[in-house]
Amino acid sequence: MATIGTFKKTGSNEFTGEIVTLSVQAKSVRIVPDQRATGENAPSHRVLVGRAEIGAAWSKRSNEGRDYLGLK
Repeated sequence: MATIGTFKKTGSNEFTGEIVTLSVQAKSVRIVPDQRATGENAPSHRVLVGRAEIGAAWSKRSNEGRDYLGLK
């Protein structure tokens, strides 16, 4: 699977980075916790560029026991 984004942890459960593909070059992408998340299937984070929401992320755990965010 290709890597299309890189992020660094910038705060308590927040991340900042960029997404680069052939058709998209988004800098200053932020992944922030969703304070209004309800239900077990709701995303735990929102993905933003500026004030525009461009996606969502769910907290997951790998088979090796590592936590990560799955983005859509």
